[in-house]
Amino acid sequence: MGVAAFPNVAGARAARGTGPSIRWSLAGLAVLGALLVLATVLGFEIPAIGMIVVIAVLAMVVVQPSIGVLMLIANFLIASYPSPIRGEGLLTINNILGVMLAVLMVAQLAQHPDFWFLRVPQFYVLLAIGAIFIIGTFTSYYAFPTLRVSIGRRRLLDQTGPMAEDFITHLAFLILTLQFIVQKRDMKRLMMIAGMCLIIVVPSALLGYASGHAYAGYRAAADFSAATNSNRLAFFCLIQIAFWWYFMRADPSPERTMLASGIIATLIFTVFLTASRSGVIGLGILFYMLTKTRGGVSGGRWQVVAVAIIAVGVLMTVIPQENLERIQNLNPLATGTRDVGSHSTERRVDTIELGWRIFHDHPWFGVGLGNFREVARQIYVDPYWRSPHNSYIWSLSEGGIFCLLLYLWLFLLTWRDVKWLQSSPAVPHDLAWIVAALPACLVMLLFFSAFADIWLSPITYIVMGFTIALRHYVSARRVVLV
Repeated sequence: MGVAAFPNVAGARAARGTGPSIRWSLAGLAVLGALLVLATVLGFEIPAIGMIVVIAVLAMVVVQPSIGVLMLIANFLIASYPSPIRGEGLLTINNILGVMLAVLMVAQLAQHPDFWFLRVPQFYVLLAIGAIFIIGTFTSYYAFPTLRVSIGRRRLLDQTGPMAEDFITHLAFLILTLQFIVQKRDMKRLMMIAGMCLIIVVPSALLGYASGHAYAGYRAAADFSAATNSNRLAFFCLIQIAFWWYFMRADPSPERTMLASGIIATLIFTVFLTASRSGVIGLGILFYMLTKTRGGVSGGRWQVVAVAIIAVGVLMTVIPQENLERIQNLNPLATGTRDVGSHSTERRVDTIELGWRIFHDHPWFGVGLGNFREVARQIYVDPYWRSPHNSYIWSLSEGGIFCLLLYLWLFLLTWRDVKWLQSSPAVPHDLAWIVAALPACLVMLLFFSAFADIWLSPITYIVMGFTIALRHYVSARRVVLV
């Protein structure tokens, strides 16, 4: 009776609701097609396509801000995309995304004022580090009144501006991550995006190596991102091995085991092809870390031993002789020789010694952010005037003793969060493998900090931000223990 009395009421409402939306969609597609045809006729089809993609993506970010954070992570890790999308000057995709996310964050906080990220101790440690850099930079004006901006190898040696911009940008990125990466699906997406961005550099490195375009003639390196540096490529491979290993151990099904085993074997082989001495030493440390059961996920001690034995066999039989010679030349005192890599070792040792001298002369606030190379060249008459390639020495020389202590405190707080996650029963089962891999990832970051300037790099903030966001999510879950 009721159905007969009100025939197709729902259908009529749906028709009235969907009719205008369909018409607006068709009108929008028609306008979009006309603009694309006009741009093609005028010869601007590539910029037009780029702008269409940007507009579509930005519209998606408004609906789901977490996607904008994931895009920032992808851009930070890849740092290479077509110029029509990248933009010029201040009008870049990262800057546009950052402004949009900041506006969305203000709108969200106005509706739901939850400033939980202000209770995160890492946030205040980073603010203290920034204050140290400001003090050190201003005191350097008085310590070095004759210091002038100079150019070396076609770029400015003074990196105060770019490094200060990086520090502020990455601090803002950390806040946006904590604001928008709040759900489990966001955590999974973040790991997927970061993993994809790190893994895609490996085919580029292997293809370049096979085609004879290796770095320095024999070292594997990617064509884009920070992995254009062979040591950074080795670092990226090692942190991926940790996650793929615990991903496999969390659910050792045949399919997952085959997939993870093939990827891990490729990553180990790539590390050897980079001829990175820090990479090979780091691989040994990583193997030890992987033997441990963490967060309820078994490490598989004997499986790790088997992988290590196979890796050594590959190293001794398959890796080219020139790579082996560089890997074996680990003696930092072997200066004046013609062994492969000895000149690089000599310069690194000299630069570290110079950094220690600078710290000894300016122990409290250093020489100021981004001033290491200018001071090394003009004040200490250093023949290399290169960056320290050591984050510990960099923090001591440019920020002083307080800067190093604050950075160590920062990593200690993050390590404490990782340990808390491993002991928490509220960690979802499908995220347990990520929690299990975080200690190895953090150890690799701290280890490679002795061979690269990575404390201001995005990877540090991505690892730290993800750890804090995951702890916040897990601490808000309610579980029943039986």
